[in-house]
Amino acid sequence: MFHRVHLPLTIKIAILILLLLIPVTTGASTKVEPSKLIFTLKPGERITDAIKVTNTQDTEGEFTANVYDWTLDELDRLVTFPAGSRPDTLDGLIKFNPRRFTLKPGESQYVRFTLSAPKQGDWVEKKGIIFFEQELSQASPGIGSAVITQVGATVYLSFTETVRAFHFYGAQVETPAEGPPLVLLDLANEGQGHIRYQVFYRLMRADGTLVEENLLGEQIILPEVRRQVSFPFSGELAPGDYHLFLELSFWGTTQKYNTSISFKIE
Repeated sequence: MFHRVHLPLTIKIAILILLLLIPVTTGASTKVEPSKLIFTLKPGERITDAIKVTNTQDTEGEFTANVYDWTLDELDRLVTFPAGSRPDTLDGLIKFNPRRFTLKPGESQYVRFTLSAPKQGDWVEKKGIIFFEQELSQASPGIGSAVITQVGATVYLSFTETVRAFHFYGAQVETPAEGPPLVLLDLANEGQGHIRYQVFYRLMRADGTLVEENLLGEQIILPEVRRQVSFPFSGELAPGDYHLFLELSFWGTTQKYNTSISFKIE
């Protein structure tokens, strides 16, 4: 027996700071607003928006805008690729202007970009990161070297035909002989677009006494990914019988999924 939640599409813009330094540098700072943009388009439709880039350094900087493909590895760490490397690439669907620009300290530049939905074809959500790259020279005795900083804005492009489907395979509480109890969730994204969700839990004793409750931060599951998500309780649990209430809520919809688990601490 399984439960499937179909999520409606929405057109929203949210904010999430994505900062990647390659390699790590000091003294380099650039502000990008917004740093996450989410769009839903009809087949053949086009939309234009802008990203504000501000040089918060105390020196003038030259910036170049480049789009990259990306995904998350098994530990949810960002992995980037040259544009056009992945099936969900934005390559060929996005154009931005200006591509290269110079900013004095404290100066800002609006970089406009246009997204174009294909008229037909695969309706899997497309995504990419527009990195605003700056090359910094670093002088060393007898050696000339340079590092590149990247500050990015993440762009998601889905379509009115994109299907979203969340699959909840089950939940359990693991009570190891050593270490704290862990809540285990078996979740999967079986749709064509990314899904954002939050987990709320309420832990009670068997007599109904509230032990703790908490709302965990927003999580993401990319399409065609199954995740084993785990988290500990915030407090230490005494021996006894417990009842755990779990609620999953989803970005862009009022739909929620609820379940409960009874377990015992020896």
